[in-house]
Amino acid sequence: MALRLPLRDYFSFFHYSFFIFKMKVLQVTSNYPTEKFPIFGIFMKEQADSVAKLGAENTLFYSNGKENGGMKQHVKSVFKMMGHLFRNRYDMVHCHHAVSGLIFLLSGGALFNKCILSYQNDPDREYGKWVFWLLYPFYNKIIIKNNPSRYLQLSKCVYLPNGCNSEFFHPMDQAEARKALGWDQDKRYILYMDSNKGKRTQKRKDRYDQALALLRVKYGHDIVSIELSNTPREQIPTIMNAIDLHMISSDFEGSPNSVKECLCCNTPVVSTPVGNVGEMMGDIPGCYVTKGFAAEELAEAADKVLRSDRSQFRGREAFLKKGYGIDAVADKLYALYREVSKEK
Repeated sequence: MALRLPLRDYFSFFHYSFFIFKMKVLQVTSNYPTEKFPIFGIFMKEQADSVAKLGAENTLFYSNGKENGGMKQHVKSVFKMMGHLFRNRYDMVHCHHAVSGLIFLLSGGALFNKCILSYQNDPDREYGKWVFWLLYPFYNKIIIKNNPSRYLQLSKCVYLPNGCNSEFFHPMDQAEARKALGWDQDKRYILYMDSNKGKRTQKRKDRYDQALALLRVKYGHDIVSIELSNTPREQIPTIMNAIDLHMISSDFEGSPNSVKECLCCNTPVVSTPVGNVGEMMGDIPGCYVTKGFAAEELAEAADKVLRSDRSQFRGREAFLKKGYGIDAVADKLYALYREVSKEK
């Protein structure tokens, strides 16, 4: 017997099968991985990929100042953006970093499009408060990734740090990870990361070096420093599992992705009180956020980690309960896209 459906059901089936809505999103960034710099801005790519799974049809606009002339490239990008917007229409524009927000604003695009701006550091540290107040009126929402921040009191500002891919970054046996890397099983390895090696003085490599010197001389540890800046992505989970701890020695941060990645690998972290590290790991036993910025505090905290039983550390489980998984963050970001796209 042939199945007969009411006319309205045929219409409903046709509508939802052939007219499923895809939100067209323009992702504007000055940080994005390339063949030469495979982890530069990788967090931005991974975030865009995560919302694509939920229905965002992404188009990338990359102002590659890192490889093509710095600020001159960004100025050229203003005019390229004008042409791009003349030929294309989007439901949502998401600008990553203040410089991308400026490119989009100067192109005129912020006057005629629903748009969101993501800061990576606190606005005071990313082009400063005057640029923030210049951009603020033209963006529907502004994402802040560090907490606390005085800007979170503003009605347009939303706290939404990046998520971490907890399937890619997962625990491994430390001895096996070291064997795969050819490392000594008896030494203590500490990780320092800077995706833009040597150019971001706020990372305070000098403070990190001072802390390691104290660990060697004062506390008697046989330390090997592992310093990553442009390492292939597929190697990083193995390295994070092989180390004893990750140290953040910065003067300021937004929401450092390396902290999330290490915690997902069940690797302890010691950090200065920057960005949102207190929220991410301040209450996780075996991780330490120093009260101040002295190398002595970092060394003392690192010594506690190195003398503890690594096999008892449970940072991954505690961290992911806080909602920092990439899928959980993607749900919140896509909901924000939908909210803004419906605003009058």
